[in-house]
Amino acid sequence: MKKIIKNILILTFISLMLGSCKFTNFDLTESPNYLKPDEANLDYVLNSMQINMIYFLNDPDPVNNNGMNKFGMEVTRMTYLFGGTYLNAYDSQWFNAVWWSAYSSFLMDANTLIPQAEENGWYIHTGMAKVMQAYILATLVDFFGPVPFSEAFDATNFNPGVDNGDVLYQVVLDLLDDAITDFAKESTATPEFDLFYNGETDYWITLAKTLKLKMYLNLRLTDPSGSASAVNALIAENDLIDTEAEDFVFQYSANAVNPDCRHPYYTYNYLNGANDYMTNYLMWLMYTEKPVIDPRIRYYFYRQTLTISTDINELPCINTDLPAHYDPDMVFCHATDGYWGRDHLDDDGIPPDNDLRTVFGLYPAGGLFDNDLGDAARNHIGASGAGLEVIMLSSFVDFMLAEAALTLGTTGDARTLLLSGVQKSIDKVTGFRTDMVDAAYAATAGDISDYLTEVGTLYDAATTNAERLNVIAKEYYIALFGNGVETYNLVRRTTYPSNLQPALEPNPGAFYYTLYYPSDCVNLNSSINQKTTPATQVFWDNNTVGDIE
Repeated sequence: MKKIIKNILILTFISLMLGSCKFTNFDLTESPNYLKPDEANLDYVLNSMQINMIYFLNDPDPVNNNGMNKFGMEVTRMTYLFGGTYLNAYDSQWFNAVWWSAYSSFLMDANTLIPQAEENGWYIHTGMAKVMQAYILATLVDFFGPVPFSEAFDATNFNPGVDNGDVLYQVVLDLLDDAITDFAKESTATPEFDLFYNGETDYWITLAKTLKLKMYLNLRLTDPSGSASAVNALIAENDLIDTEAEDFVFQYSANAVNPDCRHPYYTYNYLNGANDYMTNYLMWLMYTEKPVIDPRIRYYFYRQTLTISTDINELPCINTDLPAHYDPDMVFCHATDGYWGRDHLDDDGIPPDNDLRTVFGLYPAGGLFDNDLGDAARNHIGASGAGLEVIMLSSFVDFMLAEAALTLGTTGDARTLLLSGVQKSIDKVTGFRTDMVDAAYAATAGDISDYLTEVGTLYDAATTNAERLNVIAKEYYIALFGNGVETYNLVRRTTYPSNLQPALEPNPGAFYYTLYYPSDCVNLNSSINQKTTPATQVFWDNNTVGDIE
């Protein structure tokens, strides 16, 4: 990583972007370019940090659409990963954008804002900045392992070394505690822009504690007793995200020009034909695996056709036998009834199926609700891209607490928490943009009740904690649709769902237990050496390499 030192982002550009997206309503009367840190408008810097956090998760680049969520969803079969083998799936340069977004934009802005705001007594600003900084730093560790931080902002050091993941996790936990302390102080100013919680500091405190929960849950494999004690302490405080009002989400808009502020999943699939493939695995999981259909499936996915082509020019795998290394019950080639996706690591050429393959639906992308129309997805339809970036939801918390109760013996009943998580997830999904839902095809109370009953039955039928954890993990996996960060953590932490679709090729190589360092990082920073294998595990993962294929 080449050391990038800057005073502040080019705020004129940011003001144009954010004003057009209706994220802010400020008007600059003079150019603030190249300001010194002590001259920066801290409201604008905080606003910039919020936007850059979203870009870090879901880059709106119309060509590559790279972001942490993309990588996490692809390797875990939530969306389709191209490549044939894991080594061919990604080039390390693909990770440059998120690395630069984290270091030269977000973390640099945090390094500018926090000391200035503390000096001014702007403790709400510092609290928000520290919570977001903690999230970004934790995500870098979870995806890449050891990364630069303690030396990253020394202007005289062009080759900052990495800090170990366990050290950085403690930094993250300290940042979250510091943020909670800051929010409790009397602040001399209130942020002008809060794109997440509209200035409700109590929600930020709740979020900080919830992020601590996710950190301690990741640590359960290497420090079970410490993790259990910390989780129980958080439960006792009774201040975790447990209502939809507290959900940590970002609302995209339907604004399409100067710049395009719609959900990247929408712009990448509804403007000129689909660019993404949905994964056959997740569609099969929701449509076929259980005796009842998941009530969220019409909200997650929109089918551009209700049938499956028999033309090998459109669907090359249609006349191919199930691979010998697949379980006989595993989905292959398509998930029937128009659920047209791709298998994991399929590296076939792309056929003319842009107007046939299944695409992102209403939730969370702001696309179309599936009412059996079976027509091509096009621009300015559905919710026009006014979707959600789902970062931390109340349903996620219930699933995490269910996992903790089962594996650590923490407070709470795992089965009750599991079903509560499913219910909250279904409520969130089916309650999103009801004005876009065709009532004739909407999930009914009976559909939801039947699904909950089935999940409860599966849990009750499990005879070991490993089987029970598989039920919890699979339901959490489904509920995480759109969030690759927590999906990636879940799959590595639990090694479940147990029936993840294998790669199409029988010998795809090692799973991405962490991502390679970005090419810019290793080429421009002599202190960092590239990993020799994607099987390099994050510090908190002591599961057996090979348990995930």
